[in-house]
Amino acid sequence: MTPTTVTPTTVTPTTVTPTTVTPTTGPRRRDVLAGLAGAAALAGAAPARAAETTPTATAADDALPLRVAVLDVTPTTYAADDPARSLVTVRASVVNDGDQALEGLRARLVAQRSPVVARYSLDRWESADADASLGRTTVASDPVDVAAGPLAPGGRAEVVLTLPAAELGTGQGAHPAAVEVLDASGERVGLVRTFLVSSVPEGVRTTLLTLLLPLVAGRTREAAGLAEEVDGRLGRLLEASSDSRTSWAVDPAVLATVLPAVDAAGEEDAGQPAGPPDDPSADPSAQAAGSAAATLPAGTDAPAAVVATLTAWRERLTAAAQGRCLVALPHGDPDLASLSAAPDGAGLLTTAQAAGADVAASLSGAATVLTDVAWPADETADTEALSLVAQAGATAVVLDDETLTTGDDLTYTPTGRAVVDTGSGTGDGALAVLVADSALSALLVRTAGAAVEEPGDGAAEEGATGEQSPAALVQRVLAEVATITLQRPSDPRSLLVAAPRTLDPRPTAVQRLVTAVETSGWASWQPLTDLLATPVPDVERSEVPVPATTSRRAVLPAVHVAAVDAAVATLAELSSALEGAAPAAGAAQRSALMLLATSWRGHPLDLRAGRRELEEDVAALLSAVHVLPGSVLNLAATRTELPVTVVNELSAPVRVELVLRPRSPRVQLTQVPVQTVPAHGQLRVGVPVRALANGSVVVEARLRTPDGLQLGEAVELDVNVRADLEGWLTGLVGGGAAALLATGLVRAVRRGRRRVDAAPHADVDDGADDGADDGGAAGQRDGQRPSAPTGQG
Repeated sequence: MTPTTVTPTTVTPTTVTPTTVTPTTGPRRRDVLAGLAGAAALAGAAPARAAETTPTATAADDALPLRVAVLDVTPTTYAADDPARSLVTVRASVVNDGDQALEGLRARLVAQRSPVVARYSLDRWESADADASLGRTTVASDPVDVAAGPLAPGGRAEVVLTLPAAELGTGQGAHPAAVEVLDASGERVGLVRTFLVSSVPEGVRTTLLTLLLPLVAGRTREAAGLAEEVDGRLGRLLEASSDSRTSWAVDPAVLATVLPAVDAAGEEDAGQPAGPPDDPSADPSAQAAGSAAATLPAGTDAPAAVVATLTAWRERLTAAAQGRCLVALPHGDPDLASLSAAPDGAGLLTTAQAAGADVAASLSGAATVLTDVAWPADETADTEALSLVAQAGATAVVLDDETLTTGDDLTYTPTGRAVVDTGSGTGDGALAVLVADSALSALLVRTAGAAVEEPGDGAAEEGATGEQSPAALVQRVLAEVATITLQRPSDPRSLLVAAPRTLDPRPTAVQRLVTAVETSGWASWQPLTDLLATPVPDVERSEVPVPATTSRRAVLPAVHVAAVDAAVATLAELSSALEGAAPAAGAAQRSALMLLATSWRGHPLDLRAGRRELEEDVAALLSAVHVLPGSVLNLAATRTELPVTVVNELSAPVRVELVLRPRSPRVQLTQVPVQTVPAHGQLRVGVPVRALANGSVVVEARLRTPDGLQLGEAVELDVNVRADLEGWLTGLVGGGAAALLATGLVRAVRRGRRRVDAAPHADVDDGADDGADDGGAAGQRDGQRPSAPTGQG
């Protein structure tokens, strides 16, 4: 439907001088002020603790048959003396949510001529009843026909209403306004409330705002889960941070390339590209995934597509961090309140900080990284939590103005800086505080979550949820900053707007808000470092932080924190036995720390499932080093060695102690020194053993680290002991040797006798020649020369 533009009727307003009221204290002051101002006549209301008032969604149209939404306000800040901004135009949609057709509908824009001066009055106007008065001193546009005929049930129409800025008078700041729809009888059938904000008067010093967005991993422990967050919430947060002055609180887990606990047996195959990146025949998408996978350490059991998503995310986030201020959170963004109640909470926090140190260092070249700023959940903490972060090295903490309250007699919104005394920590125990404005932070959440409407698109308007449109919420934020600035026009103050961990924004809505605030002139954005450098105002705040328990979610169960603590301690003991880095062990530790994340609050079923997975992951790592079962071993000697094979499936050498316990006293085992098992290998260990008696023995073999951490499962080795077998074999061998010796001697003697008996003998009748020959030979054997033969004469 084509919007109808109507020139408003000039209304001669009645000039009202704002009432000056001297502030008092307590609720009585507020009641008196409310009586002076009236239910909707908000001029002259004295300031209250506006920062403690959380804005709520309007309920004005809940009891009316027509649902009205502000689609656009142009300009966002008007100026009567500027021709380009001298005409206020409001475009609104009207939807018939009733069950009857309505006819004769007319809409008009109504605005109060006097601006508000108290922040709490802004919320009072927005949440007023549907039949509440719009004020006594108002101006209105000419009525505009909503539709050419009756508006049927479910029907929708758009109207454009205009009002000259001069009609609003000379009052500066935020004017309560409303789009009102009347039926033929003049009865109100539809209403939406908003604000018309003037431009900044000369001489007014603008308010400085710091926007802090959380880039945290959320409730995930796996690479695939992080990839989903990157494609969803984290990606939208990054897109919403188009202004480089927007600061981030970065959980190192969102940049870690390995999040899951890993199957130790698959370490060698993980992290390998699907094919050569330079293969021209390969699929380009496969090449990209393979290249990304090659950047991961061994032990990352994640699909190539997930790895490619995380690698692209790292590059995108690193590029967007250029020139930005970042708060480096501990790995996993642990719940500080839960850790402060744990026996070893300080140790867990220190471990989480160390796990994220490399990521923080990798960003320090592109951005200003703050490693000493703590951010408790919901911006609240007690003295125990503050003492914990101070002991861990924090020098500043993010809290809100509901945790550190001001006195009732304060008539303006102070700078969001304070100091608390923790009784420990750095220096004299003082901890700097960045005080978040709870009202502005709540408005940020409402604005970021609102749908951005398009002309003619009714799906994105204020509807089933009763929440306002982005255009109306932007006007509310501008009304807040204008009111804050005018509280002390010559005293610029710095405020912090902190988003919750669960923020999942519509990027265009946040961008629209950031741009509107900057161009309004009432406020300007600054990085977190500038807020930290702002002096602490001389404002009395509560000395001891008192969390608002009625609005806080439950902390993590103590049994859960204790289980994670035990797992982290086990992994630390395992790491101490490794001679080098094992990616699987590091990934498991980071995965365990992520179960302490603030985002797990209020999800007990998911926590139990996470603990079971963690226990399985740790058990898989410990069983990666184990004793190899063998066949039955036979021991036939009194003293020998028992062979035991140790297997290491981790990617780093590991030092182990082999503990053997026989279940009977038949054998005595000697303790062996600490052994080093090579990575992805095995080692054969010979254990000295002494057999004391014959029989079957079961020897229980266990592995443990030098610090006593058990590795793998106990293995039973079956051993058969035959201690007398050695003596029998020795006797048998000795007897056999003696028999062989005796046989040899006998044979040698007999062989010699045969040689004597077989020699030829001389006949006694042979004569003297033979005898002479024999005698000569005998004489030569005796060493005598033979005598000459004698003849006969």
